[in-house]
Formats: sequence, C-alpha cells, structure tokens
Amino acid sequence: MDKKLLSHDPVTGLLTWHSYDAQTDEPIISYTADSTPLLERNKAMANDAEYSSKGIKDEFWHYATIPVAVQMDWLINKGVDIYNKDHSAKISQLLNDPEYRYLKTTHKHHEMK
Repeated sequence: MDKKLLSHDPVTGLLTWHSYDAQTDEPIISYTADSTPLLERNKAMANDAEYSSKGIKDEFWHYATIPVAVQMDWLINKGVDIYNKDHSAKISQLLNDPEYRYLKTTHKHHEMK
C-alpha cells in the first residue's frame, strides 16, 4: 500500500497522507508529525519545579502542551476536541492518564471541569 503526501503544514509540522486499501476498497487518510522537540521541551519543563510553581503563583499554570498529531488522534479516535470547552473534563482525564503523561509540563495533578 503506497502512501502519497497530500499536504504539509509548515507551522505545526503535520503531514497528511493518502493511501488505498485494495482489499477493503477503502481510501485511508492518516497523519504524522515529528513531535520530538516539543515532547523534550515538555519533559524539561516538568522536571523544573520552579517553572510550575511560578506559573501557579502568577495565576497562569502551563499544564501541558499537546502536539497536533495527538490532537488529531484524540479527535478522530476518541471524539475529543481540545478546542471545545465542553470537552474539558475528558481532556483532563486524558492528560492525567499515565499513557499521556508525556504531554504534561508538570508532575502535579489538576482536574478541569
């Protein structure tokens, strides 16, 4: 199954691909992005206790940074839109799940309602 690049977003780094599954006669759209630099930055911030404490003190706590590839995955596979305020509780649940720990910029816990 050959993949063809449909688009590249230079701001987010998101690549959109098209492929075709001949067995099911279905087109497949998939997304990829190199999130390594962003995730390394998240890790560094999470390990800097002063960064988190200062944010809380200044009333602007940087809790997580979610790469666009994860945003797309959540939207497509979990029905969670990070830009929809009605999805705040589900976003909070996902961010506090150990599977998504790497998205957080702190080791502290917060619940959004």
